[in-house]
Amino acid sequence: MTPEMQKFIELLERQLGYSEKAGAYTKFGSWYGKNVEFDADYSSAPWCDMMLSWAAHKLGYEEWIGQFAWTVAHARWFKEQGAWGKKPKPGAIVFYDWSGSNKIGRIDHVGVVTWVEGGTIHTIEGNIDGGVAKRKERDTSKVVGYGYPEEIKARLDEEVAQQAKEAKKKAEERAEEPSRPGNDVGVLELPEDEALSAMIPHAERDEPARAPHSGGRDTAPS
Repeated sequence: MTPEMQKFIELLERQLGYSEKAGAYTKFGSWYGKNVEFDADYSSAPWCDMMLSWAAHKLGYEEWIGQFAWTVAHARWFKEQGAWGKKPKPGAIVFYDWSGSNKIGRIDHVGVVTWVEGGTIHTIEGNIDGGVAKRKERDTSKVVGYGYPEEIKARLDEEVAQQAKEAKKKAEERAEEPSRPGNDVGVLELPEDEALSAMIPHAERDEPARAPHSGGRDTAPS
């Protein structure tokens, strides 16, 4: 498990024992409605996934853990990201269907795996056993699949590193390019008489007298 995922789990551990308030209100739903979907109704909505979203936001991990209230959409997102599978491992987001259908469209609960022991997964889950955040030990018979945030993070980190590498290469190539002709500014030297003439304002130069004219005509009127 990466240090970032360990911090995520530690933050969730500090939420253990949290329970719904009057009217099914939770701080997770309230936060979600004000910051993600802007809908006050989320304050009393099922909150197992919103607890994960809240923790991800607190740590700045939104891009690779996700921001969801609906477990089905969250699972589909992991699949679209290429970070979906059937193998349990610490740090994986686990999705359940209590009916055992094994279909993403039927998912109705989510948690995070803290460790695996044989065929048993140990998890932290919100909105369980009457609306409480608790540790659970479960077999995998109701598990639809797992989302792997660490795989998404690794891909994003690689993309950032590649972009930085390409930017550095382009900067080095520009630095090695020779100066182009015409870019250097030189000083044009003129003969002394031409230089003096160039310094005299046009109005002060001697010019031949011009014949007077009237109205722009070339000849006098008849």
